[in-house]
Amino acid sequence: MIDTEKIKEICRIVRYHILTSTTKAGSGHPSSSLSSVELVCTLMFGGFFRFRINDPGYEGNHRLIFSKGHAAPLLYAVWAAAGAIPEDKLLTLRRFDSILEGHPTPEFKYSEAATGSLGQGLSIGLGMALNSKYIDKIPYNTYVLLGDSEMTEGSQWEAVQIASHYKIDNLTGILDVNRLGQRGETIYGRNTISYEKILRSFGWDTEIIDGHNIDEISAAFLKAEKTINKPFMIIANTIKGKGVSFLEDKEGWHGTIIPGDRLKSALEELGPIDRNIKAKIKEPEITGIPEKDHGVKIPVKIPQAKDRISTRKAYGNALVNIFKDHTSMVVLDAEVSNSTYSEIFKKAVPGRFFEMFIAEQNM
Repeated sequence: MIDTEKIKEICRIVRYHILTSTTKAGSGHPSSSLSSVELVCTLMFGGFFRFRINDPGYEGNHRLIFSKGHAAPLLYAVWAAAGAIPEDKLLTLRRFDSILEGHPTPEFKYSEAATGSLGQGLSIGLGMALNSKYIDKIPYNTYVLLGDSEMTEGSQWEAVQIASHYKIDNLTGILDVNRLGQRGETIYGRNTISYEKILRSFGWDTEIIDGHNIDEISAAFLKAEKTINKPFMIIANTIKGKGVSFLEDKEGWHGTIIPGDRLKSALEELGPIDRNIKAKIKEPEITGIPEKDHGVKIPVKIPQAKDRISTRKAYGNALVNIFKDHTSMVVLDAEVSNSTYSEIFKKAVPGRFFEMFIAEQNM
């Protein structure tokens, strides 16, 4: 059973860090971060997300991508709550010499990818999930935190199609529908049904929840874990600026920090902070990583330099030739393999070739 009260306490700590770090920095996106607090804290500290914090490179770790990259203060705050980084490090947010940049980058070792540009995180997560299910076959889950504004990006829907096509059941999207974008209301506002209809039409399983209700969030993650042969999207109705009354659901606060003279009153609204609460992330259940079998078969004859062939056929042959020395390689193609001659690689190593169809942005 999930400890709801403990997670509520952790959420208060995380909100405290979001507010103090952004005000100290003089920049950042506190309101965007606050709307996702319960979603991320329940995932990380409710037993769903599995990770060795002392070994962030461990291949059996679950993956968490903040496609909603401007919620970086939340990302850093939850890892501080987990004990991965010192709390005082948070007060270096956005400083020139700090690893805690305005948007996540791999400079921060608990960040899976650079997500400064919106609309890329779901494609990145899809790649990781494809790897888990079909290539390395390591049973980790991939979670992607998404903002409702970025769901108008075409690349997201390219990823949605491909995830369904490949039956990626180890990929969970967490869509934070907080209604407000940078300049006002998003395309659907609070109409979560619209998101659900579109996603289900693409073959995803979905669950609409109150994104601040820990029990509902927990139940959605449990449902996602049990879903077979379909990707899963949690569609969370949230409030931008949650926890601070003068921020909540208000326009004009995107990318705006709480001024120092109002920080005290904002922190008081959070209630008492219990510093003795220990937030713990469960470790992966797998104790060993299975040996990778790339099924290397190279039946293709590589042309000699004296042979005159087209550059595109040389490209197809080169892929196979390179693979002999780099067997971790994967080839993606946008429905032109008979033109680019990447079909040569597909015939040689079919298990490491993925058809992306004409979805170049996702690819």
